[in-house]
Amino acid sequence: HASTLHYQFQQRQHSGEPRSLLIDAGGTFRGYASDITRTYAADRKDSEDFVQLIDLMEQHQLKLIDSISTQRTYADLHEQMHRQLSEILASAKIVDCSAEAAFAQGLTESFCPHGLGHLLGLQVHDVGGHLGDENGTPAPPPANYPALRFTRNIEVDQVFTVEPGLYFVPMLLAQLRATNAPINWSKVEQLTPYGGIRIEDNVRVLADGVENLTRQAFSRANHA
Repeated sequence: HASTLHYQFQQRQHSGEPRSLLIDAGGTFRGYASDITRTYAADRKDSEDFVQLIDLMEQHQLKLIDSISTQRTYADLHEQMHRQLSEILASAKIVDCSAEAAFAQGLTESFCPHGLGHLLGLQVHDVGGHLGDENGTPAPPPANYPALRFTRNIEVDQVFTVEPGLYFVPMLLAQLRATNAPINWSKVEQLTPYGGIRIEDNVRVLADGVENLTRQAFSRANHA
């Protein structure tokens, strides 16, 4: 159920034909939350296209993290996520058009219907993501990205998630098919049983870059 976002469907029976595993988990430390996601292919040899997509999404996510700057808003970063996702869809031949055309037509919004991430703090989905300033002026998400939980200016010492996704959700795919969108449906049908991909790290904003809390922790654990 890697295309079923955020625990909306619970099932304890084995799927019968495992293809992928998406783990979305976290923990608390001194009262503060974390939220981390990784995606794996069940069989790398028989899932070459899906494995390639996981690798592309890994590069995609790291490029977004490298782009974090206090000169930007998180909404800017979210839009960059969709532009980069359009490049993945084009390079993987999931769309039958250029990356620029895929972005302009909003095709990426059906393949990643959620926001790029959210604030982390005492809560996993911490509060205040739509506050434009210290006076509480609302900063609503853009009309075409209503699920974006975080729209504020990026500031030093903010801690938030960066979690781009690529999913094959039957309901959203049916809507695309009804519009005669330029989609490579044979490729989509091949990938749909895998559900989707999400890679999520937790980062802290620095004055001159970012501190990737997730990968630092993983690195320490691997060398312990």
